[in-house]
Amino acid sequence: MQRIRVRTESHGAIKDAGQKSPLPPVPGVQMVLAAEVLGVSTSGEVRFHFALESAALLIQPGTPPQAVEKLHAQLEPLPGLKGEGRVSADGRAQGFTLKLPADMAPPLREQLQQVTSTLGGLGRILPTEAVGLGARWSPPLPGKGPLAGARTTLELKTREATGFGLRLELESTSKPQPAPENLRTTRGGESLRTYVQGQGGCTFSLDRLWPTRFELEVETRLALRAEDKDSPRRMDSFATLQMRLRELSFSPPQARVANSTARR
Repeated sequence: MQRIRVRTESHGAIKDAGQKSPLPPVPGVQMVLAAEVLGVSTSGEVRFHFALESAALLIQPGTPPQAVEKLHAQLEPLPGLKGEGRVSADGRAQGFTLKLPADMAPPLREQLQQVTSTLGGLGRILPTEAVGLGARWSPPLPGKGPLAGARTTLELKTREATGFGLRLELESTSKPQPAPENLRTTRGGESLRTYVQGQGGCTFSLDRLWPTRFELEVETRLALRAEDKDSPRRMDSFATLQMRLRELSFSPPQARVANSTARR
């Protein structure tokens, strides 16, 4: 059984008319997850089940007490959630999902979905062919939102008999998109562009389902522009997401011995 702790935290700011102001703080989330192998097929596919052992808020200074109480109430029923998943012989995972309440607050839902989608898709970042130390490749990064379309570069930084370590960099610049209705003025003509930059790293052990360490910090900037010569508009929204994973404990699978009784 492997137990991991995952922490996600975020903060943001708005820059409008040359003035930059922090956004109201949003609590982070800390989860403890446990996974246990159920069996391995002849083709090398691993079946496992997992459970969410605990979920807690990481309160930032200045968070309104009412918001904390509401989010606490939404987290309370989550511990105990269970599910199953599969990992193929090439490390590709399937079926790792948590069914979240439909009425969960969007900021909290986004953090939890990012965690599960990242954990469920980490096998897809591995190369399909053998590579040597210092090798670099660019797979699609698992995740939702801006991360899903980011250009990702991975480098094999360490390699040992029992595992390996990767360095990760990502960046993305979207094409200009029409601004959402709530950001438009009566003049119209606003466009929105997204910029993403991030870096991190992870350490894998060959006998684990999940990494023993994973770190990722991503900065996203939404740039709103209206190129009106009489009334130009420039507004930027900044958001930073930090995700950290640490292994808490690991016990290798025990061989199951079936006791049989001979019939006379």
